[in-house]
Parts: sequence; C-alpha cells; structure tokens
Amino acid sequence: MFDKEYSFKGRHAQRVELLTSNLDENMKGLKLFARNFDVYMDAPLVGFLYNRKADFDYSKNPNTNEVYTTKIFGDILIQNKLELEFNYRLIMLLDSNAEKDPKIRVSKAFRRMGENYEDNQLYESYVRGGVDVLYEKLIEGAHEPGEYIEKVSEFVSDFQARFIDEIDMDEVMQLCKGID
Repeated sequence: MFDKEYSFKGRHAQRVELLTSNLDENMKGLKLFARNFDVYMDAPLVGFLYNRKADFDYSKNPNTNEVYTTKIFGDILIQNKLELEFNYRLIMLLDSNAEKDPKIRVSKAFRRMGENYEDNQLYESYVRGGVDVLYEKLIEGAHEPGEYIEKVSEFVSDFQARFIDEIDMDEVMQLCKGID
C-alpha cells in the first residue's frame, strides 16, 4: 500500500482539483491545498473525524465521456509512505465501529497493515468521505477570496469545538492503560 500511483475518480477527482486550484484568477498561488497529495494526507483523517465515508463515484466529463481522474504519482507516495502509514494505522486503531475488539484493531494497524482488502477499502472510503467534507466545508458556495477565507475560519472553529475542546485527557489515559 502507498507504493504506486493513486487516482481520485469521478466527483472526488473534480473536488480535489477544486481544492488544489487557484481560488482567484488575479491572485496566483492562493490555494487551499498546494497538491493532490496534501488533500490525500488530510482527507482520511477528516473523513474519520466527521464520520464520513463515500462510495466510489465514476462521474464522467460530458465533453470526453471519460471518468474524471486526477492522480498522485507513485514517487510522492513512496517518499511519504511513513506519514501515510501513520494515518492508516491511526484509523485502524481508532475505528471501533468497524472493529469492536481493540486487540484486533492493533493487529490490523501493525501486524496486518494493508493486507486486508476490506480494511483498505474502509480507509479509502474515509479518504473519499474526507474529500467530500473538505469540499463542502471549504469550497461549496464560495466564489470570492473573502468567502473562502470565511469558510476556512468557520471550518477551523468547528474543528476546534468538535474535536479539540472536547478532549478529556483522563479518558485518553484510561484508554491507553486498557490496551495490553
């Protein structure tokens, strides 16, 4: 896993292209994400945290009748394999909805990482769901630089309220002590 070219397809490819494109024609370099890879790094975590998964989509470009596609070259994935594996392992460890038994989650994350087709598909569904969340929260409905900035600010505030302010460190420590 994470050792060959990766392709976003359909609406997810379109959304990744929007997330990585210039937000204003007059302001080159004003982007939310610099590269497709940057979206790919963040999307599974966002998808997991927002509990969003998405199925494959094969929307076609009406002009060419081909499925929309945008790629990440394999060398970029290989160079960043450790970070990608960290994301994968984190999701396998934390997703108690997919697997109730913490010992099996540990095994999926470390002993059998990437070997199980269903686990890989689960991870990829979080990637696609995260792309959807990022698009909805950062792009959808915005048309001018000020609107994008406002959407980013709202997303950061929402993220802070949902995930950071609610962390109970005592609970985290209890969870850590409970895993053998």
